[in-house]
Amino acid sequence: MNIEGSMELSRQLRPLLTRVYQMVRRRSPGWDITAAQSSVLTTLLDRGPLRMGELASIEGVRMPTATSVVARLVKLGLVERTADPQDRRAVRVGITARGSAQIGELVAERNARFAELLAKLSDQERRLLEAAVPAMAHLVALDIADPDDVPDPAFALEGNSNHE
Repeated sequence: MNIEGSMELSRQLRPLLTRVYQMVRRRSPGWDITAAQSSVLTTLLDRGPLRMGELASIEGVRMPTATSVVARLVKLGLVERTADPQDRRAVRVGITARGSAQIGELVAERNARFAELLAKLSDQERRLLEAAVPAMAHLVALDIADPDDVPDPAFALEGNSNHE
């Protein structure tokens, strides 16, 4: 598909993905954390403890923003700061057992709400969405991977942690 075709698909698909995400998020209000905080928790759950600079880079935010989000999560007992074993001057941030449990509950709740919505679709519509899963997983893997090391689409499915 050429760039024009990709742009048209983007114009059609991106707003729908955003709306679906917002719908599911609204239907599972569970606990009061922001989307940025939820993203940081999911990143830490998926990747393990990270230096603040790494976390900021992965989240696509500046260091002060990452520091602010982490500070709030520390106050909530969902993440903890520890000294980096390779460099005692550096700080690593990791998810706590409480944070992991709460993300697990949130994911289960959101999956249940999303399943309720999917159940309202026809069998054919659900099959079409199911057929799109490998391509969507590949898109996620492309974002996670080193730009010079584009992964095999099978990686995206194997590496999918089903968070958020």
